This record gives sequence, C-alpha cells and structure tokens, in this order.
Amino acid sequence: MSSFKIFPIILISFFSILVISCSKDPKPINFGAEDCDYCKMTISDNRFGAEIVTKQGRIYKFDDLHCLKGFLDDEVIPKEKVHSTWLVDFTGNGKLIDSEKSFLIQNDELRSPMGSNIAAFENENDLINYQSGYSGTELKWEDFLNSN
Repeated sequence: MSSFKIFPIILISFFSILVISCSKDPKPINFGAEDCDYCKMTISDNRFGAEIVTKQGRIYKFDDLHCLKGFLDDEVIPKEKVHSTWLVDFTGNGKLIDSEKSFLIQNDELRSPMGSNIAAFENENDLINYQSGYSGTELKWEDFLNSN
C-alpha cells in the first residue's frame, strides 16, 4: 500500500483519539485509590466528593465540597475554564450528579471528610427521605458557591 493511502488513515486515527481524549464527561471516582486535588487526602467516603471538568476535558477530583470550593476560590484554574461541576450522590452509590441539578443539605451531623457537612442528592425525594430522619439547611448550588 502506498504511503499516500496510509496517510489519511493515520490522520483520521489521530484526530479520533484526540477527540476521545478531550471528553468533557465526568469520570467515576475510584474511592480509596485517588487523592483530592486540593487537600491531597485519599478520597474514601463514597457519600461525598466532587469533580470539576474543564473546557479542555481535564478532571479535578475532591473528597468534599469544602475542597472544591477552596479550589475555585483560590482560582487554581480560572472560573471561565470550568466546563462543569459534579457532586457525589449522598445515597452512597458513588454516582456523580450535575451540580446545577443537585439538591443540597447542610447538617453538622453529616461529618463529611473536610467539614463542609453538605450532602448532595440527585433528586428531591432522596433529600426529603433524608430530612425525615435528620434536620438540616437546604442549599442551592449558587448559594453554596457564593458563601464564605
């Protein structure tokens, strides 16, 4: 096969790999094996955690919302480079949920890894079920981001 026929195949393969590697989807947290990109502690509690996905597809992982907020407040990366933020569903399945669609509650009894004591839920019914046994303050994602 001539090199003129191989070149387009190599070029298409290269661009396919490039597009795949720049995905802006969150990646599951490997609890017990990955470290927080802010405090450097091992992410171990599958009820807490978060991720930031940049517009370039880079992922930063956190063990607590406190660390995610510190990372953003310290402007480790400029806010305009953030594509999306994802929170671990408190139900314990390790599932990442879009922060913009999450339901948050703050309760000091939660004992989150770095003390934010905020739980995220994918749906309002799970939040209501939690509230039936515990008190707490409901938060909106934007209110959390703008808090001190």
